Amino acid sequence: MLVDGLPAAAVPATDRGLNYGDGLFETLRLHRGRVCLLDRHLHRLRAGCVRLALPYPGDGVLREDIERLAGEQAGDAVLRLVLTRGDGGRGYTPPAQAQGRRIVALHPLPPIGPDALRLGLCTTRLGRNTALAGLKHLNRLEQVLAAAEVAAAGWDEGLMLDETGLVIEATRHNVFFLRAGRICTPPLAHAGVAGVMRQLVIETAAAMGMGGDERPLRYDELHEIDSLFLCNAVAGPRRVTGIGTRSYEQGDALERLRPGLVERGVAWLA
Repeated sequence: MLVDGLPAAAVPATDRGLNYGDGLFETLRLHRGRVCLLDRHLHRLRAGCVRLALPYPGDGVLREDIERLAGEQAGDAVLRLVLTRGDGGRGYTPPAQAQGRRIVALHPLPPIGPDALRLGLCTTRLGRNTALAGLKHLNRLEQVLAAAEVAAAGWDEGLMLDETGLVIEATRHNVFFLRAGRICTPPLAHAGVAGVMRQLVIETAAAMGMGGDERPLRYDELHEIDSLFLCNAVAGPRRVTGIGTRSYEQGDALERLRPGLVERGVAWLA
């Protein structure tokens, strides 16, 4: 782990990321020692810093930190990149001259689990907030509570709705569904994380004439769709066999998407 470019295993107790969740993070996959989709992750991180008025250390600094940790990694692993506003006194008001803090940590690749997932419905709902929607910010308590539900129930993953009953995402994946032969995904204007892999799937589906549309989906409309799949930047796309007692046909949408995703940098699918 590097904290502000130096080997460390902790941050100061005054860090605003620790105290208020005042920051952003990215989770990147290493495949055979190479960082996948790095440009896309850095682009999203820069955009998030603009939205939250967080100090951004610059692509060059972050690339140097990543290279120091990942340079001798020959296999598959996960990098977690965190930016916080840095140290601050007591109270919500951010310091006028925030210095920022960057944390880069290398972790073993976690068990990905089955390629086909069985989902349950989480009772924890996602709050609607246009100021934070789409961002991968450090306030993840909704996902923490939902993940505890998943573990207790023994599901592979949990589907999360917003306060109005719209399907938004899973606890650690974005959601795609097929309706009338087109690949669609819920819009994230009010809640959810706009994942790097989600954007890649949207672009690939559109380029291949398979859809890539953003369309709302209510939980009570799940019986009207053809199939579901999930994706994130560590596991890639994953099939969903069913939710609760409802089952879905597998179809061939993911196999058709695979070459386009590989071409766009999802190297581990090759």
